[in-house]
Amino acid sequence: MKMMAFVMTMLLLCDRASARDCVMRVAYPDRERLPYYIGNGAVVPEPAGAGVDVLRAAVRSVGCAAELVRMPTARLRLALIDGSVDLAPVDLRDGEDRYSALPLTPGGANDTRRGIRVTAVVYVRAADGIATTTNPRNYFKSRTLATNHGSPLGDQLRDEGYTVDSGTADAFSNLDKLMIRRVDGFAMSMANAEALDSAVAARYGDRVVRLATPMRASTLWLSSSNAYYRGNRERVEQLWSWWGDNAARRLGEFLKVYLPPR
Repeated sequence: MKMMAFVMTMLLLCDRASARDCVMRVAYPDRERLPYYIGNGAVVPEPAGAGVDVLRAAVRSVGCAAELVRMPTARLRLALIDGSVDLAPVDLRDGEDRYSALPLTPGGANDTRRGIRVTAVVYVRAADGIATTTNPRNYFKSRTLATNHGSPLGDQLRDEGYTVDSGTADAFSNLDKLMIRRVDGFAMSMANAEALDSAVAARYGDRVVRLATPMRASTLWLSSSNAYYRGNRERVEQLWSWWGDNAARRLGEFLKVYLPPR
């Protein structure tokens, strides 16, 4: 019995040591996108934002620790491709080619059940009298949208033929541009379409409204570099399953901490 207890204790200690040794290098954008990412620059602040909290929770779910790295959005893609980071959130519109490891179905297609579905919501000036039921894909064919500087959404909308202002780094600066009529709307990808509403209302009152119809839909993946996936396939597959089953719900829980009550 004593020997069995000793063996079990040693196994437990080994498991704990393995968890401490398992560190995933997780990259995310270095620009503020409230309420998901707080602060600008390379330093990870505390609190860091709801998006960072869910990244940490995902990595913890497989017994690892997250080493967070902030970098410009354009570099995230390159870092995943060259393997200098292990994981990063990747937003791909439907049908867009993957450039790093994603969860796949048995048939080889991207498995959207293991991603977070996100929509690009659009805010406009109430003074313009735009019906909230207006379809932004039609309305903005001849008007200018702002997006957060460096976000994939801006490039995706430009590829679709829309006029997109280069924007500023964060949502409120872009909404300020909307209020002084430098742009006609502001679009931002959100996992929860209502997530920013209370913060927008607290700052702008009823002068800014959100259109009911989103601009587009995509999937937010927790993508792995191909190199990390090849060396840690079982762990990454487990991580992706957690992401699909839990990430959207946990993100909603974290958002409640950062957003003022309505």
